[in-house]
Amino acid sequence: MRVKIMSEEATLKDVVDRLDQLIALWKLANQEIIEKAKNEIMKDPVSRKILELADGTREYTVLADEVAKATGKSTRTVKARISKLADKGVIRGLRKGGKVYYQPTSIFD
Repeated sequence: MRVKIMSEEATLKDVVDRLDQLIALWKLANQEIIEKAKNEIMKDPVSRKILELADGTREYTVLADEVAKATGKSTRTVKARISKLADKGVIRGLRKGGKVYYQPTSIFD
C-alpha cells in the first residue's frame, strides 16, 4: 500500500510540474496581452484597490465595504467589480465556512 501512495504522490507532483510549465509558456506567449489587461485593470481605482486589499484575509462584505470607503464608490459598484475581476480570473474566492475570502490569482505574476 505504501508503494501505491508514493506512486500517487509522484504522479500528482509530475502533473503539477507540467501544469506549471504550461502556465509559464502561456504567460510567455501572451505577455503583451496580459500586460495590457493588467494596465487596463490598474487604471481603475476600484479594481486597483480591490487587488490591493484582496489578500485572502478579508471576508467578501468587509472587502467590499473597505474598498467602497477608500474609493468613494458604492458597495454595489464594488461588489460588481469584484465579480467582474473574479470572472476574468484576476481574483478568486475561497470559501471558509459560510464566508468567501478573495485573493489574487497568479495571472499577473
